[in-house]
Amino acid sequence: MTILFCKLNLNVRVRQVMCALFSLRAALLMLLTVVCGGAVAQDRQRLQHLDYTAAELASFMAPGWNLGNTMEAGDNNNVFTDNAGLKAETAWQPNTVSKELIKSVAKNGFKSIRIPVSWVMGHLADSKTMAVDRAWLARVRQIIDWSLESGLFVVVNDHWDGGWIEYDGFTDSAAVDVEKKRFAALWTTLATAFADYDERLVFAGLNEPGVGGASPLAHGKKIDTKALAGRIVEYEQVFVDAVRKTGGKNSRRVLVVQGPNANINDTYNNLDLTTLHDTADRRIMLEIHHYDPYQFTLMNKDEDWGRVWYYWPGLAPAGAETQTVTEKVIEDIRKSMVSLKEKFVDHGIPVIIGEMGANHRIVPQGGSQQLHDRSLARWYEFNVAEAVANGLVPFVWDTGYTPRPCIALFDRKTGKVADSDMLQGVKAGMNAGRKGRK
Repeated sequence: MTILFCKLNLNVRVRQVMCALFSLRAALLMLLTVVCGGAVAQDRQRLQHLDYTAAELASFMAPGWNLGNTMEAGDNNNVFTDNAGLKAETAWQPNTVSKELIKSVAKNGFKSIRIPVSWVMGHLADSKTMAVDRAWLARVRQIIDWSLESGLFVVVNDHWDGGWIEYDGFTDSAAVDVEKKRFAALWTTLATAFADYDERLVFAGLNEPGVGGASPLAHGKKIDTKALAGRIVEYEQVFVDAVRKTGGKNSRRVLVVQGPNANINDTYNNLDLTTLHDTADRRIMLEIHHYDPYQFTLMNKDEDWGRVWYYWPGLAPAGAETQTVTEKVIEDIRKSMVSLKEKFVDHGIPVIIGEMGANHRIVPQGGSQQLHDRSLARWYEFNVAEAVANGLVPFVWDTGYTPRPCIALFDRKTGKVADSDMLQGVKAGMNAGRKGRK
C-alpha cells in the first residue's frame, strides 16, 4: 500500500510527507495487531484450558441479570413427566426469548446472565435415567449461545423445578438416597449435554434449597435450618461429583452451590463448606439471594403488622416516616454483605447474589410517585454498591412482566429498557462499588 501510494504523480514534498505519514500509520497498525493479537490469543488460551479460578471468574461477572419467569416456568403437576413442551417458556410471561433481548442486556452494561431452568417439571424424556427432552435442551442451548455470542458469562441451574428436590428433598421424610441418585443422574445428563462449552458457562446445582411449597409428591415437614445446611452440602457433593466425573472441560468448570434458603443470615450462621470436597482447585462459588427489606422490595399492600415502604431515607415526602426504609435496616444490610465477605470471599469462595430486586410500584394517592421512583433507583444503587465493594456479584431479577408492581428491567417483546430507574441504580451502584474496593 505504501509503495503504490508513493508512485502517484504528486508534488514531491507533498508526496514525501504523505508517504511518511502513511508509513507511520502502517507501522502503528502492525504494532497494534501484534499486541492485540497476542492478548486475544492469550485470552483464548486461558478460556480453552479453563485456567480461571472461581474468584478470578467472579471478578469479571458483575453486574448480572436474570432471565426470570421463563425457562423455569411451568406446572408443578408435570413433575417427572415430559408434558410441558416448549410452550412452558411463556407459561409465566407472554414472550419467548429473542437474540435482540440478549444483545440489549449486554449492550446496557451487564456482564453475566443467569438462566433459571426447570428440567424435571415437564421436560424429562425418561424419568428413570433423568434424560431431558431434546427440544428443551436445544432451546436452552440456543439461549446460552446467544448469551456467549453477546459477550456474557452464563449461569445455568436446576431451579425450583416443581419442588422435587428443592423442597421435597429437604423434608424429614425425604428418601435422601433416592433423591441423590436422581440428582446425580440429572446433572450427569446436563453436564454431558453442555460439556463442550468453555468456562464462561457456569453450573449452579440448586436455587433456594428448602424454600417454597411442596410438589404434589411431597411428604414430611421441612427440617430445621442447621439440618438443612448439612443436607445441602450432601446434595451439593453429589452435584460436584457428577459434573466432575463427566471429564473434559467439566473437570475444572466453576460450579455454584447454595446456602440454606439462599438466605444471607441462614447461610452465614449455618453453612459449613469445609466438608465439601472438589477434585478441582478453587472452582466453587456460593450463592445467596437478596430481597431485603421486604417492606420495600416485595410487599404490595399495608398489613396490620406494618406498612409498605415506598421511600428511601432522604427521599421521603413530609409525613411519610412510616413508609420509609429505616437507617437501622440499611445498616443491617451493610453488615450482612460484610459478613459474607469475611466468611467466604476472604477465604477464596466468591459469592454471587443470584437474585436481587425490588418491585416498582404505583404509589397511592397522596404520595409521591417521583420520589418513589428515585427511591427505587437508590435501593439498587446502594445494594449493588455494597455487594461489589465486598467482592460479591449481584444478579438483578427480572420477571419480563412490565405492568406495575413488577421487577422488569427489560421489555421482553422489544428488548428495550423498560425501567430506566432500575438501570440507573445498577450503573450508579457499580461505579460506587468499584470505587469502594480501591
